Amino acid sequence: MTVVVIIAVVAALIVIAVVVLVVRRRRPVDGVATFRRQIDALSPEARRPVVDRVQALEDDDERGERRA
Repeated sequence: MTVVVIIAVVAALIVIAVVVLVVRRRRPVDGVATFRRQIDALSPEARRPVVDRVQALEDDDERGERRA
């Protein structure tokens, strides 16, 4: 009888762990946060071209220019 109870408890814990993992992974990926993490991992020399492109796009937006 105790073996059945132990198996039931272990099975319940496994089900709970799987549910928690599935729920945690369902969150949508924040593209901006991912981009910033990747940029922060780069050295200043490696990140300079990306920063320049982003700033150029922001300048275009401020002037009202359209991108292709």
